[in-house]
Amino acid sequence: MSFSTLFQNTHALEGNIALVNAVNESSIQVIHDVLTQTNATFTLYNDQDVSELIRSFELPAPMLKRIHIHTFDDEHSALSACLTDLDAQRVDILMKGLIPTSQILSAVLKHLRHTQGENYFLNHIACCDIPAYHKLLFISDVALNIHPSLEEHQKIIHNIKQFTHKLGYTDLKVALLSSVEKPSEKIPSSVHADQLKQYYANTNEIEGVVVDGPFALDNAIDKQSALLKGITSPVAGDADVIIVPQLDVGNALYKSLTYFGHAKVASLMIGTPYPIVLTSRADSVTNKTLSVLLALKTLA
Repeated sequence: MSFSTLFQNTHALEGNIALVNAVNESSIQVIHDVLTQTNATFTLYNDQDVSELIRSFELPAPMLKRIHIHTFDDEHSALSACLTDLDAQRVDILMKGLIPTSQILSAVLKHLRHTQGENYFLNHIACCDIPAYHKLLFISDVALNIHPSLEEHQKIIHNIKQFTHKLGYTDLKVALLSSVEKPSEKIPSSVHADQLKQYYANTNEIEGVVVDGPFALDNAIDKQSALLKGITSPVAGDADVIIVPQLDVGNALYKSLTYFGHAKVASLMIGTPYPIVLTSRADSVTNKTLSVLLALKTLA
């Protein structure tokens, strides 16, 4: 599967995207591109008037009718109103505009604990369409959880299973990344991966998911490399998901794929009752738009 397959009928996608602080040109361009490709709507929660900025894009009247704007005195009030509307399901997806990531994540988690009394575990997932790979590749976590414990990695895998199921995946091959294929006390990530593999081998907790590792990167994504090393796992060379041992590994892999590998990437925060589009300012408009499309796809 590729993005062209996953998003082959985007005009059927519907949903109301809550965009907090859409006050820059990049945000408005994403709005334009999403509205052009889908049947979605946007609700903006801003701390300043953006009517002049929107007019500068000369959007057609039918498109303007699909944009609803609320203006507040400050970011806190805008975000609070947005979260209330998400609770009431007046909007379906949360998207970050020009607002600090830490501020929006902190507000979301605090709000969910207060309103639902639950401690949600969030993780970042990057969905990569890589020219040199034969299918979409999901990578986690590259932006949020710094050094996940065994229990946290189990939660990450659980979130990914729930998320990919909404995209139509029934069988998932999960590769646990290290730099070697056999556990070694000298390489903590390999021991960690082996412990995770043993956990899933001894439990039927998640059906339709094969978790294996440790894998060096080449053996997770290239069958020939795996065969040369005598690795016969069904995951080897055919991974749907790569679980990285820690954030700095994932972040380097993610950026290598985008800058050197020319991958198209859609990124989301998952684990909450609604998808969160939390791209960075450095992300391209294309990748931001793809992230919104991915979020909309989970609603279909």
